[in-house]
Amino acid sequence: MVNGAMKVWQGLVVAAFLLGGIALSSCSSPPEGNSAEGKRWFGLQRCDGCHGVNGSGGKAPDLRRPGLGYREFMNKVRNSKSAIMPSYSTEQLSDLKVADIFSYLQEKK
Repeated sequence: MVNGAMKVWQGLVVAAFLLGGIALSSCSSPPEGNSAEGKRWFGLQRCDGCHGVNGSGGKAPDLRRPGLGYREFMNKVRNSKSAIMPSYSTEQLSDLKVADIFSYLQEKK
């Protein structure tokens, strides 16, 4: 019976590991966003005032720069660590709206 319990435990550990890997891989790619809505939210949140009309060319960092991934973008939106740019909570700007903005910026590259 001990041997059987050990096999069940090992099976649970493997399953947890696989599910964790799936969860991490789904977090690494951006959710599908709506670029038209992203353009609207980019303007409504006045991002264009600092980052430029299309996310580039303003006084703030270029949001269309190569290598800017969704996870980094989301992290900056949620925790800007800037004296100028606010950090946006999910109540202020939902994950879907952030994905829409990211989609809009990716379309402009």
